[in-house]
Amino acid sequence: KTGPNSKENKIVLKDFDQAEGVAEAGGIFIGDNLIFVNGIPVGAGCRLVKSDLYPNLNEVMEMLEQQSPLKLTFARANTSAQTSAKRMLSSSPLSLEVESANKFNVDAPNFEQLGCQFAVGYNGTDIVVKSITGVEGIFQRQLKDVKKSIIGSFIESIDGEVIPSYVTPQIIINAINRRWTTNGQVEITFCNEKHRDAVRNLCNTNAKQN
Repeated sequence: KTGPNSKENKIVLKDFDQAEGVAEAGGIFIGDNLIFVNGIPVGAGCRLVKSDLYPNLNEVMEMLEQQSPLKLTFARANTSAQTSAKRMLSSSPLSLEVESANKFNVDAPNFEQLGCQFAVGYNGTDIVVKSITGVEGIFQRQLKDVKKSIIGSFIESIDGEVIPSYVTPQIIINAINRRWTTNGQVEITFCNEKHRDAVRNLCNTNAKQN
């Protein structure tokens, strides 16, 4: 957003938007069954390999949160066999005909970047996708290393080029996207006016004392 002083027209970082997670990018749908986590059967996957050991949801979540990277296998019912997510989550122990289901793999660097939540199927054993969520983007993750929040700081330069007074937020977004696409990276310099003014006052005070 633009700064409070319209004459200066400073572009201020207002907040971060959620980015597309691996789940959304990989075409995962609500109701899909998680059947393998790094080769370990879970949910309907246990039926597929004829295992009597069914990890519960908490155990599956521990696996997802503790292991990285993640290679996840999902199963989606064939439309000819299952016509709705509700039938896939039915009370039948064989709610998903996992042998004939469509199976696909999704790779994620870690659980935080997966971007979905899981729930237990109505049969009490299946692990299904409950919702698709956004995740922290690359830019936001990198800024975690900054000890002080830069929310509210204005953008001073992009790749060393000082921001002119006539720019709009959309021009800034377009410039960042263009440079990121072209170079695979972008350097943005932020300025926190309160910190800047405090440093200036301190320097002026020291100069007067000397």
